[in-house]
Amino acid sequence: MDKASNTPALDAAPALRNERIELTNEWHARPNISLPAPFRCTHLVALRNGRSPEQCRQAMADFCSEHGQSQPAAGSRYHLVEVGSCLIKWESHTEATSHTVLVPGNGKPPFSESAIDFLDQEKRNSLIDDMFVGVQVEVLTAVEHEDPQGYELAQSLLGASAIYGGWMAGRSAAVWSSFRLDARGFVRVVIVDQGINEERLARLLQRLLDMETYRMLAMKALPSARRVMGALQELEPQLDAAMRSLATHNDEGAKEQALRQITGIAARVEQLASSHASRFAGARAYASIVERRADEVTEEALGNHQRYTSFLLRALQPAMRTCDAAERRTHELAERVARAANLLRTMVDMEQTRQSHGILESMAERAKLQLRLQQAVEGFSIFAISYYAVGMIKYMFDAAGVAGLGVSSTLLTGIAAPLVFALVWFSVRAVRRRLVDRGE
Repeated sequence: MDKASNTPALDAAPALRNERIELTNEWHARPNISLPAPFRCTHLVALRNGRSPEQCRQAMADFCSEHGQSQPAAGSRYHLVEVGSCLIKWESHTEATSHTVLVPGNGKPPFSESAIDFLDQEKRNSLIDDMFVGVQVEVLTAVEHEDPQGYELAQSLLGASAIYGGWMAGRSAAVWSSFRLDARGFVRVVIVDQGINEERLARLLQRLLDMETYRMLAMKALPSARRVMGALQELEPQLDAAMRSLATHNDEGAKEQALRQITGIAARVEQLASSHASRFAGARAYASIVERRADEVTEEALGNHQRYTSFLLRALQPAMRTCDAAERRTHELAERVARAANLLRTMVDMEQTRQSHGILESMAERAKLQLRLQQAVEGFSIFAISYYAVGMIKYMFDAAGVAGLGVSSTLLTGIAAPLVFALVWFSVRAVRRRLVDRGE
């Protein structure tokens, strides 16, 4: 008995241990990749577009196998591998897959050759073809004395008159970007080493890449929000028109037409809410990550230049407010439709109640008529039964007179008639009382 009772606990122990190990390893599952400055970095993010996480993991495993490197473990979401002079980090996100490639040293000049160019052409083309987010980073150390923060150098490398940046990581690095796409579709970022150590530089790089990745994933909800806003601008007047028609025309035809319109609007609103709910929820999650990373880089203003994080959030936050407004308007319209449907249902119920009340009154009136008819028939029945009974008694008295018994049949019949009538009347009343008692 004791051995059998302990069996479930023994079976559960390995599962609990495996779960504990898996959860503990989450703290170490996303290692930062680092190289000493100077180096260049290419970060590419590709949407899955229907591919499963296992298919994306298998593609990375095939690439590693081709170059004789270790493959990602089954179920893993991160993998770090070194191929030639490239340090590659693969990550599997909720709806995307990213590759981060680091190569020591800078191009001559910087950005003339990117880190991804060190991969074979097939892999490079496949990553660029599927690219949703692309970032090129140059980490520089040699900065002229006349330009210690690298502003003028970054301005020439980024090819833009307006660039944005500031001090980050406790003023140990200056970061610059124009946030514009180059000819290959990449956003260029310049990091100027101001004495930052390798570990801190790795964390800064990861946070910058996270901001670029998640701000674009968050912005994916903006077209959806605009479509929802456009649909709501069509549905809201339709609901107003239906309610206005219902308020001015209270006939059955108007109610039926309003019911059809409100039902159609309700279905459309529910479709809008359900089809975009996950997109808006994901956008909020991504935007919160961007805002958290913006706080973690501890950016400080550098001269009169607009800060890197301020410019990045300047477009992201209004976009997220648009998404929130679209979601809020959808819920508000759904509530209005629900109230309109409840109002129409109440009106229909009241009409049905009125009709039912009329039917009940008609039935009650018919019942009264039937009762009166029944009472009339009952009276006729009493007289008819009494008449036939008295007739039978008269025959008996006539027979007795003919037999010489010396009775007057007319006198006796006259005496018996009221008695018979009373007896019949009481009998009929008794029968009706029993029937009423049984009905109750």
